[in-house]
Amino acid sequence: MGIKLEPILTRKKINLSQIKGTIIAIDAPNIIMSLLSFSLKNPIQNRTKGISNNSLILDRTQRPISHLYGLLYRIKFLYKNKIFPIFCFDGRVSPLKRLITKNQLNDFRITEKRYINALNNDNTTLARKIALSREYLWPNIMKESKELLHAIGIPVIESPAAAEAQCAHLVKKGIADISNSQDYDSVLFGCPKLLQNLSKSHRRKIHGRWVYKRVDPLLTDLQENLKRLELNQFQLIDLAILLKTDYFDGITSIGPKTGLKLIQRYHTLESLISHENNSYDFSKLTSRLIQEIRKLFLLPDVLDSFTDLYWNPPNTHNIFHLLCEEHHLNRERVERNTRILVDNFYKCLKFFQYEMKQTKTIQKTLDMML
Repeated sequence: MGIKLEPILTRKKINLSQIKGTIIAIDAPNIIMSLLSFSLKNPIQNRTKGISNNSLILDRTQRPISHLYGLLYRIKFLYKNKIFPIFCFDGRVSPLKRLITKNQLNDFRITEKRYINALNNDNTTLARKIALSREYLWPNIMKESKELLHAIGIPVIESPAAAEAQCAHLVKKGIADISNSQDYDSVLFGCPKLLQNLSKSHRRKIHGRWVYKRVDPLLTDLQENLKRLELNQFQLIDLAILLKTDYFDGITSIGPKTGLKLIQRYHTLESLISHENNSYDFSKLTSRLIQEIRKLFLLPDVLDSFTDLYWNPPNTHNIFHLLCEEHHLNRERVERNTRILVDNFYKCLKFFQYEMKQTKTIQKTLDMML
């Protein structure tokens, strides 16, 4: 969902040349969802009804394909601009984010068997129903995305918890230079630099309408914003708790600008609640809940040690198998784009090796590739 901090954070327009030669940690679920949202069919229907399962572009196996083409094009675009990506995926879901827990992996495995049986019996109607079900659709999109990224040779990190937290940690450790996500959660996890709108098209679809607007890459510098807002990281998290997040529904009648003024005045949530208890309904915001959310952002569960973080040349055989044999995508189109992908990879690698002065961390990673 993401926290609504846009009204109070300052973002700088940048061009792609300014991030040439960087390693970017990508919030995979967030970016993959945006790739699905960008390529939709039934434009008239989407204007009035928004995004739905019926608007997804499916292959003959009744599964979505936009994320696969989208990832192939996105990696090709990144390599062309001399950028090495690292994709981070979500791990377990916080109890605060999903109060009623289920064994999602087991649900997916059972549903996957039903889907395969439906295909084997030529029951495309049932296969479509299963492929678009809640238990199968998103888990399968994540599974296929990881398979394609591995085939392309991209490092994939399975975060113990939130992907945004892992991205932020990679940047703080100097393994990556920037985090890429359309949401602002990364800054709450302390990410020094957040990049948004990283796209070849320079346009974005307006939600629920078949209309596009021009967008430019935007960079958020956390420390610059904290200094300008006269807040510290602890207070920024307290401000986020007042707003609607994945972990709390927020306080009614408090938006970003009002929340900022309140935190600037009272400094902590405890003090704010004490002084403004008659003005707002804080009944659901208990002291224990405040501490739990603060801990999630200040002390997130992340991977801290990496032994296999490197980029491999794209494996064309595996790419063709997934895209052309499993999903029956146009082989000529896939081959053409894969050739460009491989060429862009080696040009990107050459740029990092010979035209940049790398930090020790990055150079060690590059040495592993060879």
